Amino acid sequence: MIVCHCNRLTSADIADGVRCALERCPGVALCPEAVYEELGACGQCCNCFPVAEKCINEAVIAFVTPQQAGILAAAS
Repeated sequence: MIVCHCNRLTSADIADGVRCALERCPGVALCPEAVYEELGACGQCCNCFPVAEKCINEAVIAFVTPQQAGILAAAS
């Protein structure tokens, strides 16, 4: 799904940006500006930010849950 028409970013691009940002700096707070920067883009009209935030939240849940499961399993 296209999220940002100005930068031609899709929901898959957003998920990739989230993954890269979290691999580089786990626990970082992510907002559209940070994820767009990770992708080499920046907000232009910013009308996409509400949808981008939803995509970011979904990507964080998808990425962090398996990672946390591995950490919890290693700690027990």
